[in-house]
Amino acid sequence: MCVRFQRLVFFCWMSLAAVAARAATGSLTVFDDADENGFNRFTCAFGNGARAEQDTVHSGTTAIGVTLADFNSVCWQAPAVLSRLNDYRSISLWVNAGPSAPQDLRFLLYRGEDIVAKIDLVTVYGAPLPASTWIPLRISLSDLVPDPNAPADPSLFDDVVIRTYTMGAGGADRFFVDDVVLLGTDIFEDGFDG
Repeated sequence: MCVRFQRLVFFCWMSLAAVAARAATGSLTVFDDADENGFNRFTCAFGNGARAEQDTVHSGTTAIGVTLADFNSVCWQAPAVLSRLNDYRSISLWVNAGPSAPQDLRFLLYRGEDIVAKIDLVTVYGAPLPASTWIPLRISLSDLVPDPNAPADPSLFDDVVIRTYTMGAGGADRFFVDDVVLLGTDIFEDGFDG
């Protein structure tokens, strides 16, 4: 009888721990000098024009530079499908719009080849993006605009993308991204509303 009770207590404790871990998802680094936590730029289909950059960095030794041309973007494919409602509530990143400071930079979430939701960085920043200046952005994933052709469940995503909509500029002009972190939901911080 005592062994059964111990097993029951152990099972209940483990179940409670699993629920608490799911409800209080921590932060997950996407990029900090390199791809982190299983996120991968090289397996993502939407990362044209992106490369490691050591001359213009926010912190550490490496950022990502993206050539301003033909819808180029930096993209990280997640190691698994994530939820913007249950797993992560926002994303924190540093952006430098480069010397020409294009105002058409956009943050997008994809699921497979479909856009789930998006928002313009100038909207997040609340002003024109400054030239050659690192700015911190915190994007609430619930504030993203759902795409009209989004998949059946628009809360799920597996790619994180920052894209330019500049066409044909080419050359050496680039924008830069560094220190990308998904910020998790936290029932203790959000008053158990998750």
